[in-house]
Amino acid sequence: MNELLNKYKMLLSDTTGVEPLLVEMNKQAADAVQTYRQQHIQMTKLAARIQERKKVLLLGMGASHFVNEIFSLQLRACGVEAWAMTASEFLYSPVAINDRLVILTSQSGESIETVKCMNLLSDEEVYGITLSEESSIAKGTNAIVASGGAELAYAGTRSVTLSLAVMAYITLELGGVSKEAVMNSIAFAQSDLSAMERALGVLYAKQHIVVTGRSLFSGLAHLFSLGLEELSGQPIVCNEAGQLRHGPVEVLSEDSVLVLFRQSGRAGTLAKSLSTIVEKSSCALIVIDSSGMSPLDHAITIHCPVGNDIAAALGVMTTFQELMVAYACKKNPKAGIPKYSSKVTKTE
Repeated sequence: MNELLNKYKMLLSDTTGVEPLLVEMNKQAADAVQTYRQQHIQMTKLAARIQERKKVLLLGMGASHFVNEIFSLQLRACGVEAWAMTASEFLYSPVAINDRLVILTSQSGESIETVKCMNLLSDEEVYGITLSEESSIAKGTNAIVASGGAELAYAGTRSVTLSLAVMAYITLELGGVSKEAVMNSIAFAQSDLSAMERALGVLYAKQHIVVTGRSLFSGLAHLFSLGLEELSGQPIVCNEAGQLRHGPVEVLSEDSVLVLFRQSGRAGTLAKSLSTIVEKSSCALIVIDSSGMSPLDHAITIHCPVGNDIAAALGVMTTFQELMVAYACKKNPKAGIPKYSSKVTKTE
């Protein structure tokens, strides 16, 4: 898919923001495999503690929070009482730990709210997931440090994939997914260039983008939305699919495109109900499809590995990363160069 990204990169007036993104994306699959080899013992230990405690609280900010949400839903499917909360919410509206094991996720290991949570939880059993072995989170918790070093590009790509891969590996140890499914998802490369180009054409043409998904795939929708906003500077509407049905569907019109992350199983079947709304509103529909079901009517469908678990979610990562970077290249001539924020947020 480098062909696609190299094509759209040519639209930029300044490539210094996107070039590091492409470097990160190109190495993420190899780093994910290397992480399994290097951190297998630590991940096995964490899986054992999760199995023993049966209660987990996941804290993080930004993309790390949305990855935590995906993992929390997967853990529930494994019989674990798991909740994801933003670190900022925990700081100012805390919940009792009540014998929960705590996992702090921070790609940099230095996000200010997450580090503050670590300091508050010094008497608890706290694990960390990060990319930086010299970070506060790595040094102050029982940390799993993903391979390849800290991410340098502004928007999260490799860091998100590696965090999700670590969580998929832990799920593997819990018996929730197979190793084959996880490794196949890591290796998956989107080959349907025609569907990707058609989707990008619609994304560019429409004034408004609305993104949605259910269960674990709601987290993917939020990650995609966050990446679009960070890189393109365009406002994006994102709602969990059930929430979208409770009113926000009214924003859909011929000037908008609905991007749906669809998994297999009952949640994937429910996606059919959106086809009626799409037809009535005259909005466009793009489906990032892991359902294995018949494509929805009137949709541009981009197929990904089939499933409804964290392994399937991992298999969607490169597809939506390529879409968000290519979209940003046309919408923002300086994509990947932040105006108001920074790679590591150290100010509340």
